[in-house]
Amino acid sequence: MNFPCAAARIAALAVLAAAAAPVVHFQTPDGWTLAARYRAPRRGRTVVVMAHGVAAGKDEWEPLAALLAGRGIGSLALDLRGHGESRTGPRGPQGFEGFDAYGEWPKSAADFTAAAAFLKKRGVAPDRIAYAGASIGANLAARAGPRPRFLVLLSPGMDYRGVGLPRPEPGRPALVAASPQDGYAFRTAAAYAAANPAARFLKAKAGHGAQMFSDPAFLNELADWIERH
Repeated sequence: MNFPCAAARIAALAVLAAAAAPVVHFQTPDGWTLAARYRAPRRGRTVVVMAHGVAAGKDEWEPLAALLAGRGIGSLALDLRGHGESRTGPRGPQGFEGFDAYGEWPKSAADFTAAAAFLKKRGVAPDRIAYAGASIGANLAARAGPRPRFLVLLSPGMDYRGVGLPRPEPGRPALVAASPQDGYAFRTAAAYAAANPAARFLKAKAGHGAQMFSDPAFLNELADWIERH
C-alpha cells in the first residue's frame, strides 16, 4: 500500500464528510446539553457512538467516521460534557477543568446513555448501537449503558481520572487497541482482550487514542472489524 497516498485520500474524505455532517444537540438526564456530529446509517446498519479523550473533541473521530460513512455505517461523535460545544451544564457554562473536584468524570458515562436515547428517537434500533472511545472515552464507553452491540476501546487504561475500566463481559464483541510505546494503555488493552474470548487486540504502530488513526493500515483494519460486526 502507498501509505502517503492513502493518508491523503483519508484526509480528503474526512474534510468532505465534516462539511456534510450536521451537528445535533440533545440533553442528558443530569442537565447537560451535548453537541455531536451525526451521520445517519443506511437502513438497518449500525451507528457507532464515539467519545474522545481529555481536552479533545468530536472531530478527532473524523478519519474513522468518514470511512464508516462510505460503508453505510453511521456515527454519532460526541463532544463530551465540558468539551467543545458541550459547555452548558447544570451549573451553567463550564469546562472539564473542574471535573475532578466535582466528580464529573465518572458521570460522563451518562453521555453515552443520552446518545443512545437520541438515536432511538431517530429510529435506530437499540441492537444497532455500538460504543467507541479513545483514552478516557474508552473507559467511559466500557462503563456505559444500555448494553451496546459491540465496543471499540482505543488506548484504555485501568483508571483515568477516577474512571476505572470494568472487567470485560465474556462474549461481548470488542476491539481493543493500543501502541507498544504507550505502555500503560498497551498493557491494559492486552489484559482486557485476554480476559474476553470475543475481544480482538489490535496493535498500532504509535500514538494514543485517536492519534493511532494516522496509520492508514490501522484505520482500515479497524473499519473492517466494525463493518464485520
